[in-house]
Amino acid sequence: MDSNWTMKSLRALGVALLCCTVLALSGCGSEPEPAEQRVVILGFDGMDPVLAQRWMDEGKLPNFKRVAESGHFQPLGTSNPPQSPVAWSDFATGEHAGAHGIFDFLRRDPETYGPQFSISENIPPESHLDLFGLSIPLGEGQVLNRRQGTPFWTDAEEQGARASVLRVPVTYPPDDIQRMLSGMGVPDLLGTQGTYTFYTTTRMGNTGSSTRVVRVRPGRDGSIESVLEGPPDPLRGEDAEPMQVPVTMVPAEPGARIGLGDTETELQPGEWSDWVRVKFDVTGPVNVTGTVRMLLVQDYPRPRLYVSPIQIDPMNPAVAISSPPDYAADLAERIGLFHTIGMPEETWSLNEEHISDAAWLEMEKTILAEREAMWYDTLDRNDSELVVGVFVQTDRVSHMFYRGLDPEHPRHEDTAPEHRDSIEWIYTEADRILGETLDRLEPNDELVVISDHGFSPFRKAVHLNRWLVDNGYLVLEDGAEESDVVFSSVDWSRSRAYALGLNGLFINRAGREGQGIVEAGELEPLKREIIAELEDWQEVESADPVVRRVFDGLDIYPGAEGNDETPDLVIGYHRGYRASWQTTLGAVPRSLIEPNRQKWSGDHCIDPELVPGVLFSTFKPDLEVLSLKDIRTLAEGHMH
Repeated sequence: MDSNWTMKSLRALGVALLCCTVLALSGCGSEPEPAEQRVVILGFDGMDPVLAQRWMDEGKLPNFKRVAESGHFQPLGTSNPPQSPVAWSDFATGEHAGAHGIFDFLRRDPETYGPQFSISENIPPESHLDLFGLSIPLGEGQVLNRRQGTPFWTDAEEQGARASVLRVPVTYPPDDIQRMLSGMGVPDLLGTQGTYTFYTTTRMGNTGSSTRVVRVRPGRDGSIESVLEGPPDPLRGEDAEPMQVPVTMVPAEPGARIGLGDTETELQPGEWSDWVRVKFDVTGPVNVTGTVRMLLVQDYPRPRLYVSPIQIDPMNPAVAISSPPDYAADLAERIGLFHTIGMPEETWSLNEEHISDAAWLEMEKTILAEREAMWYDTLDRNDSELVVGVFVQTDRVSHMFYRGLDPEHPRHEDTAPEHRDSIEWIYTEADRILGETLDRLEPNDELVVISDHGFSPFRKAVHLNRWLVDNGYLVLEDGAEESDVVFSSVDWSRSRAYALGLNGLFINRAGREGQGIVEAGELEPLKREIIAELEDWQEVESADPVVRRVFDGLDIYPGAEGNDETPDLVIGYHRGYRASWQTTLGAVPRSLIEPNRQKWSGDHCIDPELVPGVLFSTFKPDLEVLSLKDIRTLAEGHMH
């Protein structure tokens, strides 16, 4: 999910982080001792056991089949709800969401009912010095990982092992271990989870919170002048304007010659650029750099240019994205520049159809090659007893191209035949990576391959807040027939329940919510009433059931009674259905259920029983492995 979040801490940390150079002097001149035995955990986010079995049987996944036959293979229970940040937190801590505190991609502020990013939080410095028109932070702010509990790689290091952890979700900011490159949670340079910029000569509105549409006007010779906006100047206070670099474009017959800052690049239609460094000048003698890739979406006379989210530059990171802090730069020296944002696959740009299927898959190949290079680099070092890495590309391709696999999806017919097998392609790529990994293992190493969940078609979008309105649980202001995001037209004085995020439903409880009305004695009867009605809900046109199961939050998260972020109910949709994007942000459209006509066509945020992940291992497990939470125990039992 592409969810924006505040960048206050960039201002707060700007001076301290941009002016310092980290010197890593310890261990100079000595090679680390090689690991005598390693536990290697290789994750493929979103790999589905049914699809894996099908393609193993068809001979398309020979390496997975080899591991399954010589070692072990089984479906693996996922988290509840089966969302990546929840599942990978289960994996890291061995606990459920009630213990680690990550319940969804989004969390709500009970006081304002507004959504916030769930994985990390920025704590700005307590005070500033206003001097000569500048706002200078006194002391450093903090970036906090909101996941609670201790990940098993930290425990392993405390017991004398060394750990290398690459791109595991919910690892930002990085843990203080031998080697970590943070995954999901790392922001772009704007502080969002991925805001791209789209330059077009035609009028278009901003179509999403992750989209910046810039209308440009060519001169008589076709030349275009514009700017790329970066983060605000961290020394100019809360109301600072964004820093900028110039953007120019002129025809190049065919294609265009594009200038971005100090770099000039010539692109053909449909061609991606290499990485381009952009430098934003901060007030004073410092600057902050980011990296982007550009795509010429459409040629002259009506050119369209796509500029990726501005990545934190791994060679000069504005905030720490690795442990030790210089590891990102060291890695970039060896393998080249790479995507640093936690969710690098720009799914929203494809969902909004600002780029084509072919261009998106080409980008995916680039990201996959980057991830492979850093994974093999770590394996070949052979200096850690625990190695953990996650490839998320299986998940992202499944999200965007399930329409090619599902003839019943509204977008199946207009998916080009050459793209309908994209999920099979990414599974065969995973098989190739598995084969390369097996070749790099030492004789005493043990390998575990997992996914956090499986997949399901996403054919119909469910507006759960509309259902709550239609059934009298959520009440709109007099005269309102719909409500925009963040419950803009909701009358809280008459509302008893509301939905926010992908699976959560909350009771408007007195003493917890800012305008709560449901008293403690009314809570349990109200929950039972809603559960019964949701589980009886059938779509009018088809008579198909919409919700398979509704879970009481206190039943699935024992011990979470005192946590105000615990959802009162967790919705487990049937296969084919999923909460709408409007539901996630607290909106109430007029319709109840509508066909999903977007390219985001596969999903897993349904009843967890329907979307288990996978477990492969090169050995027969000596304990029963029921879910992701058990992988920690399995790994610890095989570390010596």
